[in-house]
Amino acid sequence: MIETPSRAVLRDMGVLHEAEGHAWLELSTSGTTTRPRTVVRSLASWEDSYDHLSDLTGTTAEDRVLVPAPPTGSMFAFAHAHAAHVGADVVALNRWSLREAERALVSCNVAHLTPAMLAGLLERDLGLLRTVVCAGAVLPDGVRRGALAAGLRVVDYYGAAELSFVAIRRGERLDPFPEVELDLRDGVIWARSPWLAQGYAAGQSGPLRTDEHGWATVGDLGRFDPELGLVVLGRGDDTVTTGGTTVPCSDVEEAVRSFTSVTEAVAVGTPHPHLGEVLEVVVIGHPDLDLDELRSRTASLVAATHLPRRWHRWDRLPLTAAGKVDRSEVSRRLVEERTATVPSEVAP
Repeated sequence: MIETPSRAVLRDMGVLHEAEGHAWLELSTSGTTTRPRTVVRSLASWEDSYDHLSDLTGTTAEDRVLVPAPPTGSMFAFAHAHAAHVGADVVALNRWSLREAERALVSCNVAHLTPAMLAGLLERDLGLLRTVVCAGAVLPDGVRRGALAAGLRVVDYYGAAELSFVAIRRGERLDPFPEVELDLRDGVIWARSPWLAQGYAAGQSGPLRTDEHGWATVGDLGRFDPELGLVVLGRGDDTVTTGGTTVPCSDVEEAVRSFTSVTEAVAVGTPHPHLGEVLEVVVIGHPDLDLDELRSRTASLVAATHLPRRWHRWDRLPLTAAGKVDRSEVSRRLVEERTATVPSEVAP
């Protein structure tokens, strides 16, 4: 196998494996509600997509790239490999830290970030930052507006460790990534492309499903919009069952995020002795945000069964090592805080 800078980086990270003339990658998922799994994919399923991302983001050897978290998951491992491919210098953080990321932006003009990371950085000095490559199914409108107001170019995409790149935003539309075909089956997003993984490590299972025609899905829900392209609605298993009603968290979050005073919103379920779970929402937003008013306005957008009973305003959300909102930690903190505070609640 011909050695390249990106292969050397992947080998140093311990994710590139070779045997009997074959090379493949083994990478961890970055799920927010389950334990990570090991995804197995061909080396070509990454290498052959590098140039597409270079064209879409404009990243070249002249850039300096911030990778703000360890390459334990596929998102940041790919960021390292892509930077090596184009010959760009990298500033890598050992863990996510707003303070350290702000310091890095003194010299970095490109950054690979999650929506939550970007939201935090918009409150800091952005230094030389010019381009943000943003992973995540949903980039809140408030964060996008803030980035544009700060003069940033945001290239956000939808993908998964098992599927790699699926769709990328061009203007207002989220359209298929190059060489990707998309299909919706009963509201579930399916993709077919050269970038799909082969499966999971031996003895492991996960949400990846495939068919005999080369299509694959991880169960994310979506719809097609004539103006917006693909609209990703979240993972079907990110739901709360309360009082016999199953509520997709993404539906609630989309409604709450639609208000300009809200930067981010996360809906979770916590145990309830009579309802099974109670739906709660944590909101990040403008300092003058009125939760009672927000709850009232949200009530006009969702069914009564989908309206959170408990509302909370936090300054910051906990993140996983991969930079995604840690839903399990949000739920844990809410349960822990319940004995000390009485949150705003709607009567059953």
